[in-house]
Parts: sequence; structure tokens; C-alpha cells
Amino acid sequence: MKHSYLLLLFVALVSCNSNTEKKVETLDPKLLISCEGIGEVKLTDSYADLQKKFGDSILSAHENNIRGKYTTLWENDPKQINVYWAEQQEPFKTVKYLEITDSMSPYMTIDTIVIGTPLKDLVKKNGGMALTFKNFSANTEPGLIKDYNNGEIPTKNPCFGGTLEWTGQKAIDVNELREFQEQQEVKSFDRILQRYDVVLSSITITKK
Repeated sequence: MKHSYLLLLFVALVSCNSNTEKKVETLDPKLLISCEGIGEVKLTDSYADLQKKFGDSILSAHENNIRGKYTTLWENDPKQINVYWAEQQEPFKTVKYLEITDSMSPYMTIDTIVIGTPLKDLVKKNGGMALTFKNFSANTEPGLIKDYNNGEIPTKNPCFGGTLEWTGQKAIDVNELREFQEQQEVKSFDRILQRYDVVLSSITITKK
């Protein structure tokens, strides 16, 4: 009886894994994040390409004082994508990187990383290896992921980058918190982060 139960459990697990793999393999290309791009927006696209593919009504021009000029597609929609340009002025021909930030964004990587993925799950997808990122108290680019420490994420997603966001915390000793905040970069295994709620708040795809 015990052996029969174990056999049924094994079959169920295999079936579950097969269904998960099948779901990922059949992911709509319009929603896939890869080294080609994000959905239908590719790293090889120029501004003219985006005009031809989507039309002017979909595109909005912006400028960031630090990161430069960028074009937004589907602005204020969950499927919004930001295209940052290498050029400082028009014509924009070279994508520097693509970015998504909406909490309801439908895009995902082949290993199901999405906006809102908790830090602990990112560590699991990184093969159990820590993520190194800029502290949330940093003056510039707080939460920016800096290193995967030989983990699996860059193996499966070599063009992947992102930013983490601190969304809440449990009670922390003020001296311990001050000591943590003084660090410019931290690793996800820092014990204080066990009391932080941290999620992935942006995903970027950059040419390699």
C-alpha cells in the first residue's frame, strides 16, 4: 500500500512538472522576455521600426535626466515597455536597453520571472546563490541588482537585469537598521532582509 502511494505521488509530481514545462514552452511570444527583447519589441529595433510595427499613436517620447531619452510604448497600460536609446538626439537607431516596471506587467522570462517576484524566489531561481544589489538607502539606483554570484539567472537569461523594491518590514532594532543602511551594497542573505518584504520592481533587457 505504501509503495502504491509513493508511485502515485511520483506520477503526480512528474505530471505537474510536465505541465509546468509545457506551459512555459507554449508561452505567447508576445509576452516572452528574452535576449531578443520583450514581447514584440526587439533590441534590434530602431525608432522607425517601432513606428512601422505599432504606429505613432502607441509611441510617447520622454527624457530622464540620468538615463537619457526613451520612448514608451502603450503608456499607462500594464503592457507598457520603455525603450532607452543609445543616441542623444534623433534619429534613434540603437536600443540601449528595454525596461518594464508595471506591477501588472504580463511579460515573463522562460523561467517565469515577472515583475513582483519576491526576492526569496529570485534566490531559488538563481540556484540558491545570493543576489548582490545596491542598498535601498543608496542615493542613486537604490535596489539595482549588481551581481548574481555565479548563480543560474544569468545562465538562463544572460541579458537580464532588474531593480528590487522594499515594500515593507517587520520590527527591526534601530541600531541594526542603521548599520544595515550604511552599506552601499548588500547580499540577499543578509539576516536583516528576512524581516524585509522585497520584490522585483523592474526588469531590463540589455544587449550582450
